[in-house]
Amino acid sequence: MPHNVLLIDHLYHPAGEELLAQHSAVTHLEKPSRNQVIAAAKTAHGICGRYPNKIDAEVISAAEDLLVICSSGRGTDAIDIETATARGVTVVNNPGFGKVPVSEHAMFMLMSLSRHGIEHDSMTREGHGWSDRLGAGNTIRDLDRCTLGIVGFGEIGREVARKCAGAFDMTVIAYDPYVSSEEIAALGVEPVEHLPDLLARADYVTVHAELNETSHHLIDEAALRAMKPDACLINTARGKIVSQDALHRALAENWIRAAALDVFEIEPVGPDNPLCALPNILLSPHVGGLTQGFAEASSMSVANQMLTVFRGEYPENIRNPEAWERTKQRAMRILGVGA
Repeated sequence: MPHNVLLIDHLYHPAGEELLAQHSAVTHLEKPSRNQVIAAAKTAHGICGRYPNKIDAEVISAAEDLLVICSSGRGTDAIDIETATARGVTVVNNPGFGKVPVSEHAMFMLMSLSRHGIEHDSMTREGHGWSDRLGAGNTIRDLDRCTLGIVGFGEIGREVARKCAGAFDMTVIAYDPYVSSEEIAALGVEPVEHLPDLLARADYVTVHAELNETSHHLIDEAALRAMKPDACLINTARGKIVSQDALHRALAENWIRAAALDVFEIEPVGPDNPLCALPNILLSPHVGGLTQGFAEASSMSVANQMLTVFRGEYPENIRNPEAWERTKQRAMRILGVGA
């Protein structure tokens, strides 16, 4: 085999792994130790790690012949792009495939919170649902009278806005410092310049921002205290955007009514996580994007982009284009490809 691929945990679908195996020597590591990752990286030309596995400076430095790092999905916050660029290593991701499934998961969580799904399930199982249901119904608000606040107006945020405005006739407002007000307004959504203003107005806040230095703990104690007491928070983006400690206090002390999380500051989540003991939170194990369509498409994107780089050709979704010329030169030297 002309090139070696390291997969830290499996891709989301076997189709991509099968394609890679036809052209490369593939090494799989299942829940590896740090030392196992570094050892395996030494001979790798390409690495893909399932989130939250980190491909950091130490791993990249150990891989002397590394040409390309792929994220398993869209996010690249587990990859040290700065170090990769300095080493002449191309970083690629797989955007677009999660727009529909993640937006649908956010909608599922929105509807569950709106209809008090957690409480009603518990009431029914405990045998007092029928006697208490009329009183519970008095607390359910019609979504067409509610305002949805979207934090992060990229592909997924826009799809959630489209669904909520179209299907439920919700008032939709959005905050994103990287998107112009004109672009947000052009999609029929009201832009909000300052996050606290959005939090103060929204009945439901759904997070779809990328994780970076400015969005880390963007939803902190001050943000949660800015929300309405009967508002709900949804996060299907990245766990570290929301401070878990602050959210726990907000839910335990009723600063907000409820929350729904598909992502967490530390994953995987076990029963010792204090959020698991709260009655007013809906949890899922980072499955928002894991539909059949997403899994196969993203795994094939990983494989195809890796093989593209190994051929000395420019990949489709490069995150550090400034590294490409060095990557191409190194591919010629290491693999004897390109022109």
